[in-house]
Amino acid sequence: MKIVAISALALVASTTLAADWLHYRGPSHNGATTEKISDFPTDGPKELWRVQVGTGLSSVTVAGNRAYTAGYKDGQEIVYCLDVATGKVVWSHGWVAKLRDNLFEGGPRATPTVSGERVYMVGNEGQVVCLDAASGKLAWEKNLVTDFGGKRPEWGFSGAPTVDGANVLLDSGGAGASTIALHKLTGALAWKAGDDGAGYGPVILAELGGKRTALVFKAKALVALDRSNGAEFWRQAWETNYDVNAASPVVADDKVFLTSGYGKGATALRITAGKPEQLWFNKSLRAHFNSPVVVGGFAYGIDGTADPKAPLVCVDLENGETKWKSKNVQGGSLILAGDKLLILTETGDIVLADPSPSGYKEISRKHVLGGRNWVQPTLANGRIFARNNKGELVALGL
Repeated sequence: MKIVAISALALVASTTLAADWLHYRGPSHNGATTEKISDFPTDGPKELWRVQVGTGLSSVTVAGNRAYTAGYKDGQEIVYCLDVATGKVVWSHGWVAKLRDNLFEGGPRATPTVSGERVYMVGNEGQVVCLDAASGKLAWEKNLVTDFGGKRPEWGFSGAPTVDGANVLLDSGGAGASTIALHKLTGALAWKAGDDGAGYGPVILAELGGKRTALVFKAKALVALDRSNGAEFWRQAWETNYDVNAASPVVADDKVFLTSGYGKGATALRITAGKPEQLWFNKSLRAHFNSPVVVGGFAYGIDGTADPKAPLVCVDLENGETKWKSKNVQGGSLILAGDKLLILTETGDIVLADPSPSGYKEISRKHVLGGRNWVQPTLANGRIFARNNKGELVALGL
């Protein structure tokens, strides 16, 4: 983490404790960063630059003065490295792929992961690449389907690679290789485990019951694995229409919060004696693919299946009670910026709100993007990165 020197005036409407954002779900895999936003400037965040990166749902990761994302152009899925200050392309790396626009715009669904001097990415058809972060040179490549017997889920491979020590963890959905760990420097197989069909989210790292655990939200269950060898600790059955488990589990203290769309609902699990205990289940929050965040014992998330009218919901993790619903947000996605909710609505507004169980408390709002916006925003080092499904990416300064 770096402390940035900024003027006293900027402190009034800017950020503190600036930090990189290296993984789709942020530094701690829970959609949160310690970087804080007190408020937007009077006329909203200043637009620094705007670029086109191709169709897709890839969010943005940031390491220092470089930003990484991916999009689909001219028959290829392409990973981009952008200069944070200007938005200019530093390098790009692509591979031949199909758009796969099944009921949405298509393109890459996953987000590049940055670890040290490497960038890791999964294409929607199963291509896995490891690239040099500075130059974009290919270090190694694999394919989840042809190399490991993986099975592409109906809407494509979507989970960002998760780096765990010497390995990269991936949800591949293959028989005998449902989850795989590859050596991050070589791509060699470290371990493989399970027969579950793949879900649509990244592997989440957690310490549960004193065990180093990998949580993988599969097509029909949440599976907890030993991060060292893939051995299964426990599982919680969780079936949805079309096998869409896409919103990432959130670990909060001694609980694991799960939610899925298509009318499924939500639950909180407590891991007791190495097994999951379901504390409650209801339909208070039915998050489709954009994951909720948890703060102060309450979950905040978008309730509904890809709907621009879907409300923001606050749920008590202890008992599942819905504290409130607000239609002011209009679908989209959110992250936790210090002690504030940073939201990108489906209709393209960037919103700052106070997380409070007493009611929706909006602080600031600015319209920044047209089209349909399903992509999680990113906050890193005093900049907000927001992108729509067609690939228009805007960087906003605070």
